[in-house]
Parts: sequence; C-alpha cells; structure tokens
Amino acid sequence: MFTKNILLAIVAATLAMAASPVGSGSWTSVSPSFSVQQCAGGTVSGSTFKLPKSPNGSTSGSGCSNGHLRAERRYNNDYSSGIHQFGGEFKITSLTGDRIALKQTFNGDAGPYFIMGIKSTGDIYNIEGGATIASGVAKVGSTVQINTVHDANKKTYTVYVNGKKSYTDSSAPGGSFYDKFGAYTSDSGSGAITVTWSDVSFWTQ
Repeated sequence: MFTKNILLAIVAATLAMAASPVGSGSWTSVSPSFSVQQCAGGTVSGSTFKLPKSPNGSTSGSGCSNGHLRAERRYNNDYSSGIHQFGGEFKITSLTGDRIALKQTFNGDAGPYFIMGIKSTGDIYNIEGGATIASGVAKVGSTVQINTVHDANKKTYTVYVNGKKSYTDSSAPGGSFYDKFGAYTSDSGSGAITVTWSDVSFWTQ
C-alpha cells in the first residue's frame, strides 16, 4: 500500500506539471520537429541555451548572417492560418547581460514579428515596439510560464505570463509564421545568459 501511494503521488505530481493550454476552445496537441541554431559563440545543450558576453565574430550557420549571439531552436510548425498556441517555462540560471530575446514568433514573409525579450531588471517586454509585458518577473532563479496564442485568421496575438493575460496585439500582420525559443541578443542587447526551457508544448485549433 505504501509503494502504491508513492506511485500515485508521483503520477499526480507529473500530471500537475504537465503543460496545459490557456484560453477557450478545444486544443489539439502537436509535436513539430525543430532545428538548432548556434551563432557567434552561442551554444545549445539539450534545453539549456547559453550566450557569452560578446559575439566571436562568426557569421556562419543558419540564421547567423547578422553576427548576433544566438542559441535557439527553430520549430518547423510553419502556418499561415488557424489558431496556434505555444506553452513553456523558462528559468534563467545566470545573467550579466541585458535585452535578450527568449521567444520569437517569426514572420517568414516579412521578418521578425513578435520577439519576447527580458531586461536585466527582470522585465519581460516586446522587443518589436518596446511594450512592457510583465514587470520584474524574469529574475535569476525564478521559473516563468509563457503561453502565446496566435489567431492567424483574426490576426490577434496574445501573451500569457504565469497564466495571466499580459499582452495583446489586435492588429497582427498576415503571413507565414513559425516559433523559436532559446536566447538571442537584440540590436541593443548583450550577453551573457544561461537559460533553460522546459515543459514546452504546442497546440492548434
């Protein structure tokens, strides 16, 4: 009985940690493949992404022509219609840099669309436009849950931070989109950072 209770507790804890979609409607889980992008000294090890203080000058590799520090997964979930949700948690284990992108929804037709960055203050913000999404939550050692919901038909994009709706764009562009996450320095940003993403899931409607 004791062993059974332990197993039940483990199962319950696992279910509690399982990623869940936010928002209304019925969601279908999908599992897109991905490729790894490591640029200018950025490295990826499993689900841990590291950037050094400054780039090493290399511009070789996928997505590396601008020479920015990059350590990301590029998911092959390309879409131009429907409703698409990303969910995952990140934990910054070290940070001496500033203005670093952790999650992107990229418009393959027009370039970057939504780039979620963090500042050294712990603020989460939209690098494309500068709007603050959540203040002071992305501290070293804290786990932050992120969900993004993109309705490509209605052209709306919503970000949830720790389950709370924190940002909405009601005038999102059309185009063909895909998701990326990891770590990437903005035009005004710098390393270093070590961040781990976990419990990452994708859903569609």
